[in-house]
Amino acid sequence: MRLSQLPAGQIAAPPGTVEVSLQGGDQLLIAATEVQALQARILAALAEFHARAPDDAGPELWRLKRIVSPEMEDRLWSCLIDTLLASGAIKQRGRSLHLPAHSVELSAGEQAQVAPLLASLLAGAFDPPWVRELAREHGMPETEVRRLLLKLSKTGELSQVVKDLFYHPQRLDELARLVATLPEVQAASFRDATGLGRKRAIQVLEFFDRVGYTRRIGNIHLIRPNAAWAYSGA
Repeated sequence: MRLSQLPAGQIAAPPGTVEVSLQGGDQLLIAATEVQALQARILAALAEFHARAPDDAGPELWRLKRIVSPEMEDRLWSCLIDTLLASGAIKQRGRSLHLPAHSVELSAGEQAQVAPLLASLLAGAFDPPWVRELAREHGMPETEVRRLLLKLSKTGELSQVVKDLFYHPQRLDELARLVATLPEVQAASFRDATGLGRKRAIQVLEFFDRVGYTRRIGNIHLIRPNAAWAYSGA
């Protein structure tokens, strides 16, 4: 408007221009060629990630953003990823993004071994058992329990909050929804809402920060704009 001295309604954007709504009612306009270039960077970053970590399902949404372009506007990033997912250029499994040709699978024997472990993690609700406790409960070596859960976390079907502490996706979904209901998310308010100890509450909140669901400003954890916690229920 400043350059053309015309009202917004009379300014015609070039064909193919992508419009991204921003907070405050403003819009970000990007040429189609630039959008294609940004999408190519995302695909190249995923290909490099898979080559470097073939046993990992793929990075989570905001981890991938930090790899590709940490300074990018969050709503533009979400728009690019949504477009790639809709076109099938990338896939999502759990919280992990990956190229269609990339997969990390457990063998049939490993699936049988992890089934009772997953049941115990689900039963543990917001305070699941540690690796050593799972090993005692199921009569398995700690190293084997750790290996299986780490592999499962790499498939995107389980999340490691801190070393040797894994959460079932259903329970993380419940915690994420609880975060969204709190008027102000701090360690104390989250602790009181969940019934967890302060240390565990901080660990979970730091996990949400790390995967990009929230971001910490001072002592408050804010849900990122356009961030949504997806859980398939599988």
